[in-house]
Amino acid sequence: MHINDLPTELLSDILLRAAKANQAEGERFTYGLSQAPLPGQPAKLTKYVRGPVATDSLRWDATRDLREVCHEWHQWALEYNLERIFERRWRGSERWADLTMSRRRYSLYELNTTREGVAVYRDPFGSLKHTDRLFTSVPSAANHVRRLWFNGFHTAETDKLILSVVASCAELEFLSVPWTVLRRGSVDDWVDLLNVNTGHGKPLHSLELTAQCLPLDQAQSLEKDDSPNPLEHPAVDFSGLKRLKIFGNTLHKPICDTDLELIARTATNLQCLDFTNLSTISVAGMLALVKASAKTLRVLEHSPRSDDGFYHPFPGHIDTHVCSLISRLPEMRDLSMSVPYMCARLFANSEVKWTGECQVRTTDICQCSSSTGIHNRIDKLRETFIAARGLIAARRRMGHTLSIEIFFAGCIFEPEKKLVHGDFALAEISSYGQWPMTRQSSTKGPYGASGHYEKEEGSWDAVSEEEYLNAVGRHWISL
Repeated sequence: MHINDLPTELLSDILLRAAKANQAEGERFTYGLSQAPLPGQPAKLTKYVRGPVATDSLRWDATRDLREVCHEWHQWALEYNLERIFERRWRGSERWADLTMSRRRYSLYELNTTREGVAVYRDPFGSLKHTDRLFTSVPSAANHVRRLWFNGFHTAETDKLILSVVASCAELEFLSVPWTVLRRGSVDDWVDLLNVNTGHGKPLHSLELTAQCLPLDQAQSLEKDDSPNPLEHPAVDFSGLKRLKIFGNTLHKPICDTDLELIARTATNLQCLDFTNLSTISVAGMLALVKASAKTLRVLEHSPRSDDGFYHPFPGHIDTHVCSLISRLPEMRDLSMSVPYMCARLFANSEVKWTGECQVRTTDICQCSSSTGIHNRIDKLRETFIAARGLIAARRRMGHTLSIEIFFAGCIFEPEKKLVHGDFALAEISSYGQWPMTRQSSTKGPYGASGHYEKEEGSWDAVSEEEYLNAVGRHWISL
């Protein structure tokens, strides 16, 4: 029996094991020269390990021999290598070594005692241009692509190349692109990107938009661009999208609430929603997408921490009770969010499907204001802790593990353990040493108000929930 006559699943598993074995034995590091001389400037050269070989290059090297066996194995190797494409911007103008492009000859390079090097220029967009040419000239190669990831490309030229590559990949499922693609892309570009009801391929499953601050020339170019917002056109349909992630902060035409409201018109089937490390989207903008996909949403990660600090995001115009809305989401499982206020109603529904770690960051309690009495606040806070413990117990009875952490008033509350973690040095001074009566070392925090970790701040202690509320009632701790 010929090996190619085996069932497809079995043959694929054999080839995969062979590729991984080749990858483990292949060259995993590349080399370079230090102080490569400019023309006419002699310098002593030192050979050094420049860094690990990229994962996609390792995969390509691992299937080199397999591609040469027969047509079937060649096709399998192409699918294996082209399934995930990672494009990174080359820095350009680097000092390059006399290193062979064939990594299988690295062992000979290690024996080289007469090292040479010259300063050369490499097109920083060369790899992206080559990928575009390949997929344009060989459409069958693009059909193998399932995931595309682009990093470091923020010019008008690269945005056009990215959209061209995306349009070639009809079977694309996962895509990560710079947010500039949204600002410069046309309606047709985004129809091809989302691929809903286009008649070929499948709709995009996951979209990640990454943002960052740009150099002055790139920022000015982006600000001068007057392309219309493609999201305003009804043909741009997000109904096939299951996962949306927006990551990173920028000052240059950032993604904002208006964009989210336009996306929410058609994004009715999202299962995962992730906003991380940005401060240009308010809570109201996030809730617009939550409402649109209320029946399908399973994961909500709303952690808008950034260099602006750990301060909670601007709430925007919220026209609904956040706690009631979140607790009514029928498919929600993983929850981590920052909201302007919360109360016991967030944990009142014992039929939710929450599991794992649940984190809620808030700045106040529902229906409280500056004129609310301290004892009223304490009662509402105690009700919230009791409701959280009730929900944890209800999930445990159903065979699921749930832990809840509440970040409020500069402390971390663990309702299940009835513990409060924080820095209570000022409270101890205010009480003239009478409080806390008992304390234990905390394994949490401090995280710092600025948003930066590893700050030189005092260590945290943990006190009981009742002792904490007692200190609040005696005005030793302020909420």
